[in-house]
Amino acid sequence: MRIAGIVLSIFAITGCDVLFPMTAAKICEEHAEFCADLNPDGWCLAEKSRIIKHRYTYQQSPSELLDYYLLEDFEKYKVCINNAAQIEHIVQVEKQTKRRQAAVNAERELNRLVRKTRHSKEPHLLLYHWSRFGRKDALEHFLVLEKQGKLNTPSLQLGLASYYVKFDLEKAKRALYQALSLYTKDDDIDTEIFISLSTINLKQENYPDAYVWAYVAREFKVANISLGDIKLALPTSTDIEQLENKAQRLIDDIEDRVFTL
Repeated sequence: MRIAGIVLSIFAITGCDVLFPMTAAKICEEHAEFCADLNPDGWCLAEKSRIIKHRYTYQQSPSELLDYYLLEDFEKYKVCINNAAQIEHIVQVEKQTKRRQAAVNAERELNRLVRKTRHSKEPHLLLYHWSRFGRKDALEHFLVLEKQGKLNTPSLQLGLASYYVKFDLEKAKRALYQALSLYTKDDDIDTEIFISLSTINLKQENYPDAYVWAYVAREFKVANISLGDIKLALPTSTDIEQLENKAQRLIDDIEDRVFTL
């Protein structure tokens, strides 16, 4: 049973796309209750699929982490289905009506999950309730977990960085470095990390490192990166080639998931 629980947790963490044994359509055939409140047409397929798979996984092995994933799922679904509900369907009015009902259902389910998880001490949920609703008690518990070394995922370290960036830039940088060190081959890297590191170094007037992380961001295809502006702020004696070689080494380590602090 323990092994089964671990496997199911992996399904949840990876978004149920790599190892999941059933498609969303198959789950709907066998468990209509997981799909009944969602729109039945072709809109928001990716968002619906994640909800359906996470609901199925939750039935097999309930966890607070899955509650968190469902909160994220419904936030994204709500945005998508609200947009779809605004589209006039002249020929088939019924489809538009069902989308609107699905939007109402999404809001209701999101509110239910928020109420359900309000007093959870699971770190992702603590971060959620602090970042969405500004709950100081959630933040306090979150920072206790930091001291205990329990914020051991990239998203949790990113949340920590978003807290420290307001008053302690060095701690914010360390959290961002820690986030980069925690990514595995199965994870998609949040490239906003590179922008944040460049911006923090600019604020600290550490222009060489600001240039390095902006270069990394550009190589990861982040849009609207201007190396020229930062280059103007560099001391005239700066060896640009050396900085770009440093950036390339960082890129290699990040891509190979061997980045260290």
